[in-house]
Amino acid sequence: MQRIVCRYRRDVVVSMLGHNEVRQVLLDAVTASGLEIGEGRRMMAMSPPLPSGATSEAERVVLELLTPCAPGDVRRLLNLHLPDGVYIEGAWSALPGGDEDNPAALDEAIYDVTWSRVPLAVDIRTAVHDFLQAQDVLLTRRREKKTQVVNARALVYDVRVLTTRDGFARVFLTVSVGPQGSLRPDEFIQVLGEVPTPDAVRVHRVALQRSFWRHPSSPRGREGWRRTL
Repeated sequence: MQRIVCRYRRDVVVSMLGHNEVRQVLLDAVTASGLEIGEGRRMMAMSPPLPSGATSEAERVVLELLTPCAPGDVRRLLNLHLPDGVYIEGAWSALPGGDEDNPAALDEAIYDVTWSRVPLAVDIRTAVHDFLQAQDVLLTRRREKKTQVVNARALVYDVRVLTTRDGFARVFLTVSVGPQGSLRPDEFIQVLGEVPTPDAVRVHRVALQRSFWRHPSSPRGREGWRRTL
């Protein structure tokens, strides 16, 4: 059995597809291409769900192939059968025993978020500064009949304000997307003090990575851990 990692792009034409719908699109392409994978969800592992309406250049799918195939051929075959808006950018063989390419280990996402029609009353830089200085910033989620209160501050690792001007803002947002909890970019804007209309926010996932803060055994993690002491 061969483990192939594919990094793929999702453009705006498929930005409203749900996680399971994208899974089916990828599975259909695997079937049409003649690639053989086993049965069960673990034979095609995917990166954490992308927020509805967002685009991405960093999505991952890992295929457990029953018949070995060169990564370049996997990329070419899948792209022949994928619809517009989904494109495999790169493919490579996963290292035996390694989990750096395991989608379940990618617990941190970086988003490029642009927000238009920002109310004049909202000072983005001040709001971000206050948010980062706080220990707890509570967010109430209401989904169907369930109400959940989460600490949004604990789920945000970094915020970089790139642009602010009247009616427009752009930030790079690094948040948790792992099993310990996740925060959507629109929820981050909400805790800053405003609930924008969906068409006023554009979200692009720039990267998915493994958060070294929770893995201090690595050299990079140890150095980062020391800086927090």
